[in-house]
Amino acid sequence: MEKSAPVNKKSSVILVFILFTLFFLTPAAHAQKIQLSVFGGINHVFEYGSEDDYALGENDFPVTPSHSPPVLGVSLGYFFNENLGLELDWRYVLSSKVTLEDPSDQDTVEIDSSKHYSLTLNLVYQFGGGKIRPYVVAGGGFDKLQAEDATYTSEYGFEIILEAPEKTLDAVANFGAGLNFFVSDSVAFKLDARYVMIFADPQTVNNLSAVAGLAVRF
Repeated sequence: MEKSAPVNKKSSVILVFILFTLFFLTPAAHAQKIQLSVFGGINHVFEYGSEDDYALGENDFPVTPSHSPPVLGVSLGYFFNENLGLELDWRYVLSSKVTLEDPSDQDTVEIDSSKHYSLTLNLVYQFGGGKIRPYVVAGGGFDKLQAEDATYTSEYGFEIILEAPEKTLDAVANFGAGLNFFVSDSVAFKLDARYVMIFADPQTVNNLSAVAGLAVRF
């Protein structure tokens, strides 16, 4: 019995070596579960508002036409298996020029759209585990408007004061699809398109966000 100790010690060393090798040299055993992505693109805002909402001195420019400001973002995903995962997605929509029109006299004013950012928690379903991995995504969260009172001069020379809304935090829902094209075991090019609904008051603002970027799996 006294001679068995060295054998057990040797077996323990071999076991530790095997576990070490499996952990560090076989990524499929432990890695590829977390995905970090950075991206940028265009967020197309569809026209919203109605001329029926026109009110002299209160709502002189009731319709906001469609416009396409830039968007930047980052997301962090965790995959439970090859297909199913959760994603935390943060996007920052920048400003773009928008021309508003007064329906009573066709006076116009060019303004800067408000910047805003969103944070959503999404369910991701990925098809396959090869180099090309398409996916669908859906979820929701909130959108925070970064608006301030602003003063502009219209085409007819009138001073236009646009006040920031009292409510700047709204619920948001999004769904869409994308594609990760892996150029190595852990680095991929990312394409992503989502339909985004911001449940603002008094009307939902519909968006189409299309981005491209890089993703890293580890």
